[in-house]
Amino acid sequence: MNPEREPQLKALLDNWKPHVDLPPRFESEVWHRVAQAQERRSEFWSLDWLVRLTYQPRLAFAIVVAAVLLGTGLANWQAERNYHRDMAASKSRYIRSIDPFANPLLSSNP
Repeated sequence: MNPEREPQLKALLDNWKPHVDLPPRFESEVWHRVAQAQERRSEFWSLDWLVRLTYQPRLAFAIVVAAVLLGTGLANWQAERNYHRDMAASKSRYIRSIDPFANPLLSSNP
């Protein structure tokens, strides 16, 4: 930018004012649109979008199938963990019932 013309440009920009005729009720319509945008944002957190998705049968079926598969998989994983834990406890109890030296209460008495 030319430093000699900078003061002229600054003065020109300071005096410039746009002359625009706004339509009637412009400001109230702008605030109405802002309120609608905020409502749409808050609808996401209220899960209304999920309800609207389930109105479509294919999507509702897919959601139910995914939930059933996920639930079945998690239940199977938890059952597997419980089975191995219970088997280890059963083995320990069985060994203690047969071997008197494996039981700390019996081995501590002389």
